[in-house]
Amino acid sequence: MPPSPCVFDLSLPDLPLEAGARVMSHVARGWWWGPEQDLPWLRSRTHVLPKETVRENALRVVRRTKEERHQVTTPPRNHPPENPDATVPTVLLVHALTGDMRAGGEGGWWEPVIGPGRALDPERMRLLCFNNLGSCYGSSGPADEGFPGRVDDHRFTPPEPLPKGDLRQNEHQLPATVTPWDQARAILQALDALGVERLSLVVGGSLGGMIVLCLAVLAPERFERICPIAAAEEASPWVVGWNHVARQALLLDPEFPEAPARGLELARQLAMLTYRAEPGLQSRHGRNQPHPGEAQPAEWSSRALYPIQSYLEYQGAKLRARFDARTYLALLGAMDHHDLARAPEGDTGEPWGVVRIRASALCVGIDNDQLFYPEHMERLTNRLRMLGRHAEYAELSSAHGHDGFLIEWEPLDGLLRRALALPRAPGPGYEGTSTGGDSPSTPGTVEEVLPAALHSAAYALSTRPAPC
Repeated sequence: MPPSPCVFDLSLPDLPLEAGARVMSHVARGWWWGPEQDLPWLRSRTHVLPKETVRENALRVVRRTKEERHQVTTPPRNHPPENPDATVPTVLLVHALTGDMRAGGEGGWWEPVIGPGRALDPERMRLLCFNNLGSCYGSSGPADEGFPGRVDDHRFTPPEPLPKGDLRQNEHQLPATVTPWDQARAILQALDALGVERLSLVVGGSLGGMIVLCLAVLAPERFERICPIAAAEEASPWVVGWNHVARQALLLDPEFPEAPARGLELARQLAMLTYRAEPGLQSRHGRNQPHPGEAQPAEWSSRALYPIQSYLEYQGAKLRARFDARTYLALLGAMDHHDLARAPEGDTGEPWGVVRIRASALCVGIDNDQLFYPEHMERLTNRLRMLGRHAEYAELSSAHGHDGFLIEWEPLDGLLRRALALPRAPGPGYEGTSTGGDSPSTPGTVEEVLPAALHSAAYALSTRPAPC
């Protein structure tokens, strides 16, 4: 059996953001699960948090003062930091909008597919996940004292003062702009700090899938395989439009920016409708469905909430209790600003975007996704194939819509095994295009370390109901 998962803090270099602000005293909080021989390496490079602290503070907002951020440093070293075992494949997971770094183990957002004998097996691979930049679960974000504001977006002309009564956004109350390029660069900084050079697979859904794609563009030589789920090359007007309305619910709360509790609840309720689909809502929250804990549907009353209304109120209150409102604004903005065709440093004079991706790809769409329609992932697959990359498309069937990648565990397990079995992409020094299928394996790649069962054709994407 592998050791239990660990949560750790990393002190990173200051990070200049795409819009011009700068994150000082940059901190990343990460999660690791892997073979026991990894522990000396991990302890030599990070500050591992006590398990009791992690358990007691799970999904609690971390608000660091400037002094506390300065105190987050790696342990004193009397010798050079150790390097990770190169024979152990590294798999990076990237969480979605309001997730955290605890991908597996008790309470992990992918707990059913992570563990001994499961698709992501810590006995056979090194699993890493970082709380995204701009979040509020331990990595640098708007909940921290001293995190830059929108007025620090120095790349652009400063905003004009708003006249009295003007309802436009007051930039002095908003966090600095964070984009998926920034979040991907923060992850690359964290990987550098850990000494991890090359990864066998990087996988994530929704905003996590956007960051996966940005990573593959920013550092194409470091990723052998990618698996973006329910994402796109750019945020469509449909996505930006929904996020705009959710943002207004927060900004128009009379308690903003101090404590817009109801605004955050309403923003989450709106988002939940885009994360789900009518078939799933009908099956679980239809008007004739009993309320949770009740055997029979309640009799009709003009004063009673319908099941879907109770569900949305519950989801809103749940997020309000565990998340930070300004962080939510920053992350909605990150999703809006996703665009692989936009080089974060401006015009580089070189090809940018999808053309830079070298990794073999399994692009996954969800058939009933009402936020990122599966056609986005199909088009990305075709573009990669036209560039000569090894790219496959798979469709996850889920009555629950966009959140299917957090619900449909059996087919998701199969998809992850399929992603791990993709041919290894060419490494550093590669100059041309390739389908990835004719490059030999080297020691330490997934093909040699994982069981041969991964290479079988048993990837049936059966679907079964699962709890939300």
